[in-house]
Amino acid sequence: MRINHLRQLALSCITALLIWSTALPGIGGIAFAAQSSPPPVLILPVNNAQFLPGTYFDVRVEVHAEALPQDFAVTVNGVDANTFFGARGKNESWRFGPEDKPVPVQSVIWRKVMLRQPGEYKIEVTAGGRTTRVTWTVRQPQPGHARNVILFIADGMSVPMLTAARLVSRGNTQGKYNGYFALDQMEEIGLINTSGLDSIITDSANSASAYNTGHKAAMNAMGTYPDTSPDTLDDPRVETFAEIIKRVRNMAVGIVTTADWTDATPAAVFAHTRRRDERSFIAAEPLDEKLFPEVILGGGARYMLPKSASGSRRQDERDLFAEYEKAGYTVVTTATELAEAMKSPPKRLLGIFHPADMNVWLDRHVYTDNLKEFTDQPDLPEMTLAALQVLNQNKNGWYLMVEAASVDKQMHALDAERMIADIIEFDNAIAAALEWISVHAPDTLVIVTADHGHGYEVFGTVDVEAFNAAKDDMGRRNAIGVYDDAGFPTYEDKDGDFFPDTWVVTRTLAGLVNNHPDYTEDFQVSPVPRVPAIRQADGTVIDNPDDDPNGIFLSGTLSMGNTLGVHTLQDVPVFASGPGAAYFGRVMDNTEVFFGMAYAIGLDPMASDGKVACTGIRFGSRCYHR
Repeated sequence: MRINHLRQLALSCITALLIWSTALPGIGGIAFAAQSSPPPVLILPVNNAQFLPGTYFDVRVEVHAEALPQDFAVTVNGVDANTFFGARGKNESWRFGPEDKPVPVQSVIWRKVMLRQPGEYKIEVTAGGRTTRVTWTVRQPQPGHARNVILFIADGMSVPMLTAARLVSRGNTQGKYNGYFALDQMEEIGLINTSGLDSIITDSANSASAYNTGHKAAMNAMGTYPDTSPDTLDDPRVETFAEIIKRVRNMAVGIVTTADWTDATPAAVFAHTRRRDERSFIAAEPLDEKLFPEVILGGGARYMLPKSASGSRRQDERDLFAEYEKAGYTVVTTATELAEAMKSPPKRLLGIFHPADMNVWLDRHVYTDNLKEFTDQPDLPEMTLAALQVLNQNKNGWYLMVEAASVDKQMHALDAERMIADIIEFDNAIAAALEWISVHAPDTLVIVTADHGHGYEVFGTVDVEAFNAAKDDMGRRNAIGVYDDAGFPTYEDKDGDFFPDTWVVTRTLAGLVNNHPDYTEDFQVSPVPRVPAIRQADGTVIDNPDDDPNGIFLSGTLSMGNTLGVHTLQDVPVFASGPGAAYFGRVMDNTEVFFGMAYAIGLDPMASDGKVACTGIRFGSRCYHR
């Protein structure tokens, strides 16, 4: 049975919601029954969705039937939905699922509605004699003293990866680290649960979307709830943190990433789509939706150029470089141009430094032949400081998201050294930002986290000379030391930049992931980006004979279609400093990051100035509630 890809995506989302709702009888978003029974109903947003008052979102109700039943009704707290929302819902219909037996769907959608008062809201849908219910909660806004927020995300970073990077960067003498990362010394530390709406294992899109909206999303989706329609851009939207603070507080917004800036984590700051690969749409959305982030820095020129231009991946002839420039952006494409532009910081800054993802630190600074013609790319600390200078011109405050994207990308490729170097660079960017805001913007909440983890762990060290001299896998395994045979790796940092002076050392880390295709591992830095496994013409995946040919062969743990490692379930760390940091010193769901940021700046979208009213004693810009 052949199923269209987009419809299969929708079907997988709805199937997951079916499993979820049937685990909670009587409530939830969907209920399937026999043909003679009442039709299945899907309500979006889903049960237990949480909001701030005065934030925009869409409501969709689906009834899986050839026509709406005569008794069809939708109420909110007992009031007809059209009356409650002050607008009539729009009727739509389509079919989804297997092409030989598609499911008919009738839908009513209310666009851009809001809930104005804190409290519980019970949504009831009657169809064919059955009533399906969900409950939404609108949370009370909280007073806060922060003016600004920085959200640092090391995509894919786990605690073991962070520990390994600290060891390589700072070193360890007689069991004690010779120094700590900047993030290690922040005020609060907690853990974040990362599961998505449709799976226990998240991808970057839906986890970053949870950070930016306070709502769960489905795999590959951002800023939306997944409906069953074939259109990936019509799913019910939820307003992002950036959109809210722009609308109600006129705050500035910045996006900094080492990836293509239309990739999942940076795009989640503003994008609304079921498919993260809708890159042409995503690249234009800040212009089309008039969000106009003051700063966009990263890679991704391929989605900015018109379709007819060499290297373009756009689906149309729009020249987004020209459009952003017309919208008032200073456009730069090299580190040199960025430094020149920052001599007099512009009001809006667009920096696109690579056609795709920017090169990783190890290639920009050590293995520079891998850069090809893109030899003038800025480092993450440079981009972060540039963004801060532009954003801080806004007296109303700002929100900056900074992503070390290739921590994740290198772990997919099982390239530990490139991952470790990018975590070190990430921490250097945090240190630079903390120093800068201590002088220029001390009323800034700084949050550091990851959107998900990878199953990497260090279990010993490797005697490189013995490993390379070995004639077989057993000899190579005997070169790996564990417990007291491990000792300490031999990385050194004599120049004090926190990176090893050389990555070719006599004793390296023995580190592996818990999920991978068939591949070989030699635990040593690769002079070229790794490609651990390759796909043959017949579709089968095999160990890449050119990658670590003198390594230990490791039999795969993934299905045979995977050439790369995958994400894992583990909770990820969160660190925080500044006003509002105490909120993050606990175990929390990823949707709580949104509310933590909102509470830190005292965000109340229903207030005329967007701020929680002061009912206590005001001293300067701060309100001390009784």
